[in-house]
Amino acid sequence: MLMKKAGILLVLFAVLLAGCNHPIGTNSNPKEALPSLITLTCNPNFITEACEDVKIEDPVEIGIVIEAINKAERISGSLDYSAEYKMILTDADGSLTKYDFSIGKDPKQSALLVNHEDTHVGYSVPIEDANRVRKLIQSHTDLHRRLQVTFGKSVYYINSTKNYTITERTEKT
Repeated sequence: MLMKKAGILLVLFAVLLAGCNHPIGTNSNPKEALPSLITLTCNPNFITEACEDVKIEDPVEIGIVIEAINKAERISGSLDYSAEYKMILTDADGSLTKYDFSIGKDPKQSALLVNHEDTHVGYSVPIEDANRVRKLIQSHTDLHRRLQVTFGKSVYYINSTKNYTITERTEKT
């Protein structure tokens, strides 16, 4: 009888240990699971300030967006929304995950994320994470806001963000 109870306890303990292990086939390195590219494409039907498409390829920047997605919380109720961006996550194998994404410019607002696989369910990206993504998007769009000025044989590129400074100089050929 005692042996039978010990055997049952041993089996239960083994089941418990097996349940605590990582499933077979999961990726132990989360960086490998990151997409290789995140593309934000402006929705032409979303009327707001000027919008620029953004491509994010840097793994650190991709990590910022993925962290925001992972922290998003499900919104209860039905959705009535207009998407600012179409977000596409491209994995290394070429597979795509598509979202509608609205983030706006207001640092006091969360962002809205809706997976294309189920457009009836929305997710709210916390304000802190939304602000990190806003800053990231802004850094990418600021790079494209440069003024080109030509003097003689020289071409100057002037950064049009807060301070107007020459950021690059090349000779015309």
